[in-house]
Amino acid sequence: MQPRRIRRPLLSTVLLIITLIADFSAFADEPGLVVLDVTLIGNRHTRDHILLRELTFAKGDTLPTGELEKIFKRSEDNLFNTSLFNSTKITWLRDGDGIRVFVIVTERWYIFPVPIIEVAERNLNTWWKTKDYSRLIYGGSLAWNNFRGRRETFSTTLRLGYTQRMNFYYSVPFLDKARQWGASVSAAFSRNRQNVYNTVDNKQLNFRWDDVYSKSEYSFSGAVSYRPDLYESHFVEAGFRHIEIDDTLLKLNPDYLINGQHTQRAISLRYLFRVEHRDLVVYPLKGTYFDIELGKNGFPVLGDDINIVYLASRFKWYVPLSRRWYWGSSLSTKLSGTDGQPFINTRGLGYGREAIRGYEYYVIDGQRYFLTRNNIKFELMSKKVVQAGFIPLNKFNTIPFSFYLNLFFDAGYVRDALYFNGNPLTNSWQYGYGAGLDLFTYYDLVFRLEYSFNKLGESGIFLHFTAPI
Repeated sequence: MQPRRIRRPLLSTVLLIITLIADFSAFADEPGLVVLDVTLIGNRHTRDHILLRELTFAKGDTLPTGELEKIFKRSEDNLFNTSLFNSTKITWLRDGDGIRVFVIVTERWYIFPVPIIEVAERNLNTWWKTKDYSRLIYGGSLAWNNFRGRRETFSTTLRLGYTQRMNFYYSVPFLDKARQWGASVSAAFSRNRQNVYNTVDNKQLNFRWDDVYSKSEYSFSGAVSYRPDLYESHFVEAGFRHIEIDDTLLKLNPDYLINGQHTQRAISLRYLFRVEHRDLVVYPLKGTYFDIELGKNGFPVLGDDINIVYLASRFKWYVPLSRRWYWGSSLSTKLSGTDGQPFINTRGLGYGREAIRGYEYYVIDGQRYFLTRNNIKFELMSKKVVQAGFIPLNKFNTIPFSFYLNLFFDAGYVRDALYFNGNPLTNSWQYGYGAGLDLFTYYDLVFRLEYSFNKLGESGIFLHFTAPI
């Protein structure tokens, strides 16, 4: 039997939340309460089964009375982590020996046609140092999240300028009635006039040929996911990648592709296992995360040009120390073979979150690495909500935000057996430390302003757009 669904305007929903707040402690001595029914409120677009899949309870379950608050808070976090809702709230009414549960959500805006203005750098800080406008990328994208109300994602992008790229992506989380199996497909084509052709002093060197696209690439992939419960996931992905470069790029770096070739083709296979127990995925304060990934790029028996096997893993740990103090740590490692890796396939630290803070202007490439990132943070301002009356859409005019001060220390080591000459940061321990201010607001937006120091004695102010750990 399906749960009841109530359609109410925003004001009625707010009044309902106020009137339904329950006193959990009043029934702490009772052994348990039966969930008589589950009523969904506010999901005008999202299908019921998407919400029910994230709840830690179901109709007919007997819930320990003393655990109600914890159970409902975990389910609220699960719903929020789908990135489908601006707010989630679960409350209940007592009815004899049971309870009637109300799941109240505020949906986000799901369709985003967005103009693109980007820089072809690893981060904004690197581009700001040179302000090279030839590295600008412009275009547009269409992202349709929660497509058909089933948490599907559809996106297509066209980029012009420094990089010309077209790509398509579609994913569906649930293919079966048990809602455990999902799938995704993607395809992309790109070509560049300017490319990173080598690394010297742990800084990327760029080459630009105004009249010729020195590199072109196309790829496609398909993946299958399996999520047997709320917190464990398995992914298997197969893909194909073809790269072609011109003579000038090859002369600048004969090791750019394998054996000095002009082309590289490879079939890839990847398996990822993930365990997710964080409270809020986009800005966690409590819980743990673990994944392990095994991949193979290239199968020579099928005519591929490379043969690379790698193993990577990440562990993240978040602990509330007191009412306003929090600790977070992460460990990341990657192992791969030291033979037969061309320059384009050799990556270490300095990309995305796999980086030592304070080294934003550097890359430390190699076949193996270890990284630890550590934060202690203070809640400078707890979550506040501002009503922006000048914004007509209620999916945007309620703006939550919170601020955190943090101190951090990172350390990492990259092992490079192939391209270490002229790159002194490889094959030695590096570390960075500093302080920062984080802003966490709606639509999963994070802004971090940090002042960092590194082992080289350098310092600087850097801006980032993801959670620190």
